[in-house]
Amino acid sequence: MMEILDTPVKAEQEQTRLLEAQVPSAFRSDLQISHQVFEGRAFVIIKDPLSLKYFRLPVEDYSLAALFDGRRSVVEIRCAFLEAYPHVALAQSDQSLNERIIQFAHELLVAGFLEATAVGAHKQLQLERSRQRPQTPWGMFMSALFLKIPLWDPDRLLTRLERPLRAIWTWRGFVISLVIFVAGLSVFVLNFPRIAPSLNDFLTLPNLALVWVLTIVVKVIHEFGHGLTCKHYGGEVHEMGAMVIVFSPFLYADVTDSYLFPRRRHRVLVAAAGIYVELVIAAIATLLWAVSQLGPGQQLLFNLMLITSVWTVLFNANPLMKFDGYYMLTDILGVPNLRSKAQLCVSDLCRRWIFGGEAKPQVERLLPRQNRGWFVLYSFAAQLYLLQITLGIAMIFHHLLKPYGLSWLGDAIGIGALISMLIVPVVSFFKQQLAQQRHQPSRWRRPLTVLAGGVVVLTVILFSPWQIKVERPAVMQSVEQDWVRAEVPGKIEEIRVRTGQTVQAGETLAVLSSPRLSSAVTVGKLEVERRRKYLDLTLGANAPAYYQQAKTSLAEAEIALVEAQRQDEKRILKAPRAGVVLTPDLDRLSSAAMRPGDALCEIADLTQLRVFIPLNERQARDIHAGQKVELRMRARPQETYLGEVVADLKTPPTTELPPNLVATLGGDIAAQPDAQGHLKPLEVIYGVTVLLHNPDGHLRPGMTGSARVYGDELPVWQVLWQRILDFVSLDYRL
Repeated sequence: MMEILDTPVKAEQEQTRLLEAQVPSAFRSDLQISHQVFEGRAFVIIKDPLSLKYFRLPVEDYSLAALFDGRRSVVEIRCAFLEAYPHVALAQSDQSLNERIIQFAHELLVAGFLEATAVGAHKQLQLERSRQRPQTPWGMFMSALFLKIPLWDPDRLLTRLERPLRAIWTWRGFVISLVIFVAGLSVFVLNFPRIAPSLNDFLTLPNLALVWVLTIVVKVIHEFGHGLTCKHYGGEVHEMGAMVIVFSPFLYADVTDSYLFPRRRHRVLVAAAGIYVELVIAAIATLLWAVSQLGPGQQLLFNLMLITSVWTVLFNANPLMKFDGYYMLTDILGVPNLRSKAQLCVSDLCRRWIFGGEAKPQVERLLPRQNRGWFVLYSFAAQLYLLQITLGIAMIFHHLLKPYGLSWLGDAIGIGALISMLIVPVVSFFKQQLAQQRHQPSRWRRPLTVLAGGVVVLTVILFSPWQIKVERPAVMQSVEQDWVRAEVPGKIEEIRVRTGQTVQAGETLAVLSSPRLSSAVTVGKLEVERRRKYLDLTLGANAPAYYQQAKTSLAEAEIALVEAQRQDEKRILKAPRAGVVLTPDLDRLSSAAMRPGDALCEIADLTQLRVFIPLNERQARDIHAGQKVELRMRARPQETYLGEVVADLKTPPTTELPPNLVATLGGDIAAQPDAQGHLKPLEVIYGVTVLLHNPDGHLRPGMTGSARVYGDELPVWQVLWQRILDFVSLDYRL
């Protein structure tokens, strides 16, 4: 008897019949459901009370999942689903809808939403777990940079604490806290001149230890603010713990139960609770600091004020990192998983530009309906900001561990951040897209054209000229100046000039009174008169020797008188040169005693000034004499002054800095005093000199500002290569 073999058509029909006869497992009845609207679309938030995980499904998918009762087959589920959503039949065939139902059932089973009671369900779960790849060493290293360590379940404690604190969430509690915050902010603004000088003490090593302890205490209160607010509005908080982000510790409270809150305002309040608590603490600390006496208590309040205000605003309220500000923004916009959606928008934009075509329906459903450009900008900003923070922490580790020979650890963190945040996403995107293009050879023309165009554009950009611009602090110095000093001792009797007055050479500035010098002139005159009379008496005498002796004596007296008069004239202090009097508060010197060498005032020629601009070694390599300089001075911010570099940078490095530029005195250059008291920079500094004409005399020596020096023009590729070499430590380059 001949056996009839199945044809491919019969085999396919049999396979389809078997698939349609499958009975998916039942949808779990213990799942908690919350219906919400995002971007004008209805969604269902599902909470798994066993794993404490949360998922979001479109209401259409949830309706499909609700049909899984463990008794209906795929065909029966499809028919029931089409009765509720007949428009689906217009977009999908019966076979594609069957495949969608089977795939959806598999996803729900893996997620834990179905009861694993159907035939083959356990085997399917085991197969899915076996497909999970073990973590690579590189993945383990990157996971170490972002650790999450659960510590305890605070739900019962929060329940007991929330009851006596319910008044905080009333309008009365809000108004009281708002009054405290406004009062604290007002005191902070009014006392800012006192706060700014104290920032130097804030960064000292002993104080940083206190700051560390205070930060931990504040963050515990911060997280309790989140937990209590979530508890107040009906949520549950079953996890608190610690997070380690690039070896920096943080605390966290798992308040994802707020996803179930139907009112957006409640979700925003849960996300903002920690920031709000810290700002109220900052306001109270500011008020107490303003009325406290100097001592450890005031320093403690000062630290608390900075921790709960600056840290909160810069980090917790920043929506570019996944802290409180991020979750507030997602709830305000109504866009859960904002960052992943933004990254999906970037991927979709790149795919459309490079490979063309429309997104798959399952991908299009996940994309936001409008304002996708803003999502793209947010994704780039968040990624670059996180990369900057990670590289900054890596550099700190590099410098801290360098004395112990472990600087490579900081370098490894930086390299790992660059690879994981820039290179890995790009490589993954192209691998995925190229794998899809293999089955469509006709679509290779567009990506090759885009690639060729990108190479041309990149080449043009890399070989375009780039103007090196260096912005540095600057200080005005006089080119020619002289000090007016006393040559004889005396008391100031009269000051005839004032600060800012223009004087001519030889003009009288002040007069000293000196009874000794005045009496010496008077005595000299009397002595000359006496000896002249004596000379007259000896004239015609019989002894010529007496006449010669008297004549010699008179000459000596006249010489002594001339010397006394010359010394007496030194009481009059005159201008050694034409210029402007720079010394302030000359009136305070009235009646002051002066000794030889004591300075009265400084006179400088202000028609031309010298501008001192400090440059480090890397900046100085691109700056030469004759290059253009733009200057803006703090005293005259509305004007821009132009000049040229006149100093030759082959001169030895600067060994002493003007006090105006030193960080401890209000500048931004680190320096320390040497044995002679001179302020020496901590790094090699070359001083650039710029001559500036000052015909109106508005500029004064000592004024500070900002200078922009226009250096060499180099190709873009050379500038980038220099930046890379500057970033890489010399230890590796050697």
